[in-house]
Amino acid sequence: MKKLAVWLCTTLLITMLPLSAFAQETESYVTRGQVVDYLLNAADDYNPAVKKEDILKGYGQGNLNEDQPVSRIEALIMLNRAFSDLPAPKGNDLRVGNTAATFTDIPAWAQPELAKLTAAGVVSGYPDGRLGVSDKVTSEQLRTFVNRVIALEGSNARDDYYEFINKKWLNDSTIPAGEMGNGVFNELMKTNDDKIKDIIDELVKKQNPQGSKEQKIADYYKSALDAEQRNKQGIEPIAGYLRAFDNATSLKELFQAGTDLEVATGIGTLLQFAVMADAKNSSTNALYATGLAAGLDKNSYVSGDEKTKNTYINYIAQLFVLSGEKEQAAKEHATAVFNMEKELASASLDIQDQGDVNKYYNLYAIDKFTALYPTVDVAGFLKSLQLSQVDKIIVTDVGLAKKSAELLKEENLGTLKSYAKARLLMSSGALLSDKFREASNQFSAQMYGIEGKRTDEQIAVSVTKSALSDYLGQAFAEKHFSKEAKKDVEQMVHSFVTAYEKRIQSLDWMSDATKAKAIKKLEKMTIKIGYPDQWKKTLDQVSISTYDKGGSLFANTVAISLAKNNEQRASLGKAVDKSDWIMSVYDVNAYYNPLNNEIVFPAGILQSPFYDIKAKQETNLGAIGMVIAHEISHAFDNLGSAYDENGNANNWWTAEDLKKFQEKCNEVIAYYDRIEVVPGAYNNGQLTVSENIADLGGMAASLQVVSQLANPDYKAYFEGNAIIWRSTMTREIAAYLTTVDTHSANKVRVNRTVSNFPEFYKTYGVTEKDAMYVAPEKRVSIW
Repeated sequence: MKKLAVWLCTTLLITMLPLSAFAQETESYVTRGQVVDYLLNAADDYNPAVKKEDILKGYGQGNLNEDQPVSRIEALIMLNRAFSDLPAPKGNDLRVGNTAATFTDIPAWAQPELAKLTAAGVVSGYPDGRLGVSDKVTSEQLRTFVNRVIALEGSNARDDYYEFINKKWLNDSTIPAGEMGNGVFNELMKTNDDKIKDIIDELVKKQNPQGSKEQKIADYYKSALDAEQRNKQGIEPIAGYLRAFDNATSLKELFQAGTDLEVATGIGTLLQFAVMADAKNSSTNALYATGLAAGLDKNSYVSGDEKTKNTYINYIAQLFVLSGEKEQAAKEHATAVFNMEKELASASLDIQDQGDVNKYYNLYAIDKFTALYPTVDVAGFLKSLQLSQVDKIIVTDVGLAKKSAELLKEENLGTLKSYAKARLLMSSGALLSDKFREASNQFSAQMYGIEGKRTDEQIAVSVTKSALSDYLGQAFAEKHFSKEAKKDVEQMVHSFVTAYEKRIQSLDWMSDATKAKAIKKLEKMTIKIGYPDQWKKTLDQVSISTYDKGGSLFANTVAISLAKNNEQRASLGKAVDKSDWIMSVYDVNAYYNPLNNEIVFPAGILQSPFYDIKAKQETNLGAIGMVIAHEISHAFDNLGSAYDENGNANNWWTAEDLKKFQEKCNEVIAYYDRIEVVPGAYNNGQLTVSENIADLGGMAASLQVVSQLANPDYKAYFEGNAIIWRSTMTREIAAYLTTVDTHSANKVRVNRTVSNFPEFYKTYGVTEKDAMYVAPEKRVSIW
């Protein structure tokens, strides 16, 4: 989901850099003497008996040449000698390390020692297969090599806290078939899915009254599980819509085909519209528009990565073949779609800007908006979708909208037809035959390294809980979330709000005028715990049938989508339902919605290890407490801070305070930037700044609550926090996420954040010689 109005807490992985030894030499080449001194310090907890002469052998007659710059091959050999026997990589280390690396330029004399580091996954070289043995080494490169070794060891809390706490789990970790990764979030989602399946299985066994919630859940699940009938239907559910696109001889006919499809199914393939709260008048629903959408994220197009390009083109081509096209034509059409989407992506907002109200809120009068698209009857399109009852529209991405208008020309009709077909096939493929699912699995395997596939039952549960979340959520809450737990979490949230207010009052960089506004926003924040006070009735009039009664997975899903779309469209121009929830009750997640100034914690995440009513208080505070305070902090991050206490985009800052705040945001960007996640992929401080601000604020506030306990156990707090972020994934996915995810990698979220707080240093005895150490003047703080 794009960051337009809601910031969600999802998950993700990394290593900290020892910052003390080369503080003044970030990009400088290091000498042989500097390397040996650094390695002796770094290895002292792992190989305490190692001496200088063990690492630095010298040349010929014992000449050590300590002032001479060191080459990459020399640095690696010295590293191998310093740490001696490295553990064999297992689990996550094996998954993300470069253990299969081979290099073309390693001299014979160096191969035995380099082989050990290669087998450990520590060594990486250039794309052309060279190690670059003669290249000089910078301090940053040396730190990177050392941090890989430290992570592999995982035995020292002062060097790599994340690995220290989670090493056994990481070593034993596996990724379930068909999944992108595994971790605490995934494990809890699996637990919740098992509970949901138990609910569904009980309903499937019963004779449920026609039209009841129970009947709809059971029959939708049956239709999702009926692969035989789904395969027999094949492409038939969407064949008529595909033909309509194929038969269009003009833009007018193409848009008519797209309109007919969206009216009949709720599937949009051309211009995209949504109804949600007006960001500058958040009590009223407004109409938002984007433009033509791309199938991948922006970076996947503009990076120029040939593997990504070819994998995506082959996937679209395969979908076209399954829809009836010949292979050669399918490949040509898929290539044209990619090229057009690349133009769209290149003109669109960067991911980190999509939640910036100053960039996504562009108010157009309807006549001005329709004038953007002179070749298309946008007014007629909106009328057909029952979205014409407003006189203004908010364009969320002006660059994308203008590029879309530029491409919507008669001479591009052929490509636009292919584009519309591709959007339909990608949107509906999971509801069609198994061949479409196989194509999707193949794409995921090639693109992200995902292995295996989920079972039919897992997929059926997944689509059922997505389609019928209102009904299943109610059953889940009744069975698996107690009123006692809800009350306990509510009290915890209020303690964080109080702590946050005290922290705001004590800020030395903010004026009293801005503090008063910030506290007002805090006091008016709505808190939602567990489940909604009222359950939605959107699906009460929807009919769900099994195949033998004339239904299908496609038809059932369309009926649900239309009901939700119609309800959304009917709300245009009307008051916002502030009681509405964006997430499902069983989601393992939480969010802050700036348009409602609310924090929401579904029952799905309020379970062990995030929250356990029987657990030690400090453990809960480090886990769910940190999550709660994190979401509160989103009200005051670089994006959420643009909204006032009523959820309206409204500058409540003095000019001087806003300038100081922006300077502090820049410090946070630098603090979390350029930390290696997996070989060759680095955390992006600019992309992740909003989440990093929330992590820092969340830990500051939750630590303040811990400090008020009698004899606080900070060790339990930090362990509770580190455990919830443990995760594993393939190297491909970890690298990909550094380009698209607004959250820092999970390892960064642990190591870089705890390194900012004196309580961590005192608890674990961290000093200047340790890799987790950050000098006090380099630590950052906002809230």
